[in-house]
Amino acid sequence: MVVSPPSPPTGLDAQFPIAIQPAASLTNLSMPQKGNFLGFSVELSVVGQILGLNSSFLAPPFLNYIANLKERIGFGPSIRVGGNTQDQSTMYDYTFPDKYGHPQMVYKWYDTVNGNPTGTPNINFAEELIYTMGNITGLLGTTWFFGLQFDQPYNDSNALVVAETIETVLGDHLISLQLGNEPDLYASHLRRPSNYSIQDYFTEFQSYLGNLEASPTPNKKIILGPSVCCDWTTDQVFEAGYLSQFGNYLNVVGLMHYPNNNCAIGGAIAPQDALDAYLTHQSALTFAQLYSGVIPEAEAAGLPLVLLETNTASCGGFPGISDAFTAPLWAIDNALMLASVNLTNMMLHIGGQSDSYNPFTPPPGNMSAYSQWTTGAIYYATLAVAEAIGSSNLSQIIDMQTSSEFRPAYAIYESGVPTRVALFNYASDDTGASDYQAVVTLAGATVPAEVYVRYLSAPSIAEKFNITWAGQTMGGVFQSDGRLQGTQVTETIECDTTNNQCLIPMRAPSFALVFLSQSALTASSPSTSSTLTFATTSLTKKVGAGNILVNPAVLATMNGEGGPGTRYLGSTGKSNASAGARQFVIPAMGSLLGLAIGCVLAAGLR
Repeated sequence: MVVSPPSPPTGLDAQFPIAIQPAASLTNLSMPQKGNFLGFSVELSVVGQILGLNSSFLAPPFLNYIANLKERIGFGPSIRVGGNTQDQSTMYDYTFPDKYGHPQMVYKWYDTVNGNPTGTPNINFAEELIYTMGNITGLLGTTWFFGLQFDQPYNDSNALVVAETIETVLGDHLISLQLGNEPDLYASHLRRPSNYSIQDYFTEFQSYLGNLEASPTPNKKIILGPSVCCDWTTDQVFEAGYLSQFGNYLNVVGLMHYPNNNCAIGGAIAPQDALDAYLTHQSALTFAQLYSGVIPEAEAAGLPLVLLETNTASCGGFPGISDAFTAPLWAIDNALMLASVNLTNMMLHIGGQSDSYNPFTPPPGNMSAYSQWTTGAIYYATLAVAEAIGSSNLSQIIDMQTSSEFRPAYAIYESGVPTRVALFNYASDDTGASDYQAVVTLAGATVPAEVYVRYLSAPSIAEKFNITWAGQTMGGVFQSDGRLQGTQVTETIECDTTNNQCLIPMRAPSFALVFLSQSALTASSPSTSSTLTFATTSLTKKVGAGNILVNPAVLATMNGEGGPGTRYLGSTGKSNASAGARQFVIPAMGSLLGLAIGCVLAAGLR
């Protein structure tokens, strides 16, 4: 689907002032932020399609998508595994064969009572998944959030074993364990009685924590919550005493929010009707305002706030918006806004094959032998935000509160020095009439002789694939192996030091990241000498069997009654059933020795 761009805004000047103030004069700079602020949330039911077949056969395109970000920030991005399917999940000590006999990490099945609008299945997952996550960390230094089942809160022995196992395997690379996903929707999704309340949720939450305290799980202060989204607010949960009652076990406050929905709840929303709200800075302001009361309470309790799951719209997003150039503009603006008010992560959700909002999507199983992946438009936002915040872990961000909602801007400071400026042009106009020059000035200082600019560009907000970041693209449908294509372009713009201004051209539509020094540019740039890449030529095929990587078509039709065999009820012992596939790299070692990865590792020039 393709939407029609709205009429360009009128009454805006061709030159637009961007006055950068001294850090000492600002009272609302953010806390220092990390370059992995914008990460990914992977629905548990699709981890086999996204991460790879198992710990030995990882998906090379996925590794490349993650490596792109590590190259820009110097360490691994954060990834969440969970979502609606986590609450009805059970871990087993063996894998599940597909129709070719290849082991899969996830088995989906459906019960007769399921009121979730996304048609959420029940999930059996193999312990192998945790070792797969560990091997990805061994390669790329990723850190993880993981969702525990909460469907049967008084029968939590399996969830406790998951907690113990994943803490043991991932160690310090496990950030937090999410206990309960959107519990405010349990009643409407027929997972709890219709009168299910916040106090009922507290009672269940406390039951699990009591059992966690008595368990051998190494770290007890590892829980993320409350992860409410819709029928309750986080403010309401806090007012009921959440932080005081459970603070000894919490290490992260989890938030869940989508700005709109495509679930057809209360009637379907046409993408064309929803479009305008995504093309204005007001969207980011409204998003941040939702948490104006929660943020200081969490900060006072010493707890970071993570937007654990979001995207352009729930239930897969809007075709024409979520899969087009509108999406990265929206995501960059919202990420920088939330970073400016002291959230610590924003995680873009990844769902199934048909979801419009996916940052990247593997080909269907019957095409996986000859097709590559498809990069969603919103993936480009992760590159831009990684470079905007950079690798120093010192970046402080401020919304510059410009005079136009169609031309927002952010300034980024490191150790009190302005290093980067983020500029937007939300107008979609190929005539040139909506282009403008951002007049960047430095109050109390002189602009540098030159600045360096990287653009996120597309012909229109409706464009889906002709998108470039710094001149590079990820290709079209089934054309990506996760590596950027083309030559990186960084434009050098001479500044007027006499008049203390730099004129930055802003085409419509576009995003620009202005580096105010060569050192700032270098700190956000991939190495020009060598990079670790993951080749997609693989030795994972068997004659007559197609690609050994997980076949989504098979996953989608695997129904049953929970699968045969014994699930974990209180032991972390490893059975022989999965030992043949598992090749585990201890993350702390950072070594590839012993990893029989099912793709060819190609370390060298890109």
